Amino acid sequence: MSSQQAATLHVTNGDAVVYLFKKAGVVGTHLPWRDVLHEGPVPAEATLEELSRIRGAYLATRGFGNPIKLLHDLAARDATLRRAREFAEVVLWFEHDLYDQLQLLQILVELDAMALEPGTVSLVQSDAYLGSMTADELIALFPKRRTVTQTVVDSARAAWSAVRASEPDALLAQTKRDAPGLPFLRAALMRLCQEFPWSGDGLSRSQRHTLQAVAAGPARAEELFRRAQAREDAPFLGDLAFAAILRDLQMAPAPLIEGDDGELTPTAQGRSALAGAEDWLQAQPLDRWIGGMHLTNDRPFRWDDDAARFLT
Repeated sequence: MSSQQAATLHVTNGDAVVYLFKKAGVVGTHLPWRDVLHEGPVPAEATLEELSRIRGAYLATRGFGNPIKLLHDLAARDATLRRAREFAEVVLWFEHDLYDQLQLLQILVELDAMALEPGTVSLVQSDAYLGSMTADELIALFPKRRTVTQTVVDSARAAWSAVRASEPDALLAQTKRDAPGLPFLRAALMRLCQEFPWSGDGLSRSQRHTLQAVAAGPARAEELFRRAQAREDAPFLGDLAFAAILRDLQMAPAPLIEGDDGELTPTAQGRSALAGAEDWLQAQPLDRWIGGMHLTNDRPFRWDDDAARFLT
């Protein structure tokens, strides 16, 4: 690669891809974004740095790491992105799934606010998982990157604003709008809608997949994770996020799962929920954040998947 390519900031979803960058000889500064933006608070009014403090505290409560280290790593991440104008090019490498698409929205909006020189930011998007590629497959994507235009940024800004809104109407509207230059966005946002409690059983799609994985028979956590993700069109959960959902279903006031690791089984209430005969939220307090939306029993923002709409 040229000296100009060495002065490139490469931003991607996590450490596995950064490792592959190094193996493939992708020269420059490598920045893993590392945040599960599909769950937990993402309030609209917070700046990048304020949001990272909120996110770090939340991620610590969900078992993603030591709170001090999480806050330190997020602050260092933000500081690197703030240096974007020091680089000849900023290349964003992201996949098609929900995890990546939300990160991409956040980064595009933040970079746009920095008023970089036109043509500085480019984008590599893939419908295959970057971390599972060979070094040769990954490096072959670099020449195919596309310059981020204002049209792409405008689409990202509208979608990111919808994710951070306090009610879900704008989010649903974004699933029906074309997003030029972001071909995977609409499907990802629809998948985010499915993380809200469903109208019948009160479970999110990820919670239901987790319960179905347990109901399929005793297995270690790794196998349960594999079973649950096999139900996804575009898997996006990491093992830590899955473990948090598993704990939620097991430790809740109205548990749907019981037993020890390797011997987990659905409770009677869990079997009833899987059969569609139980609304979990009738017995279970609700206190969750999805983007800018705080879900409580008074404001559950139920999702009707058959009609593809929210019941508010």
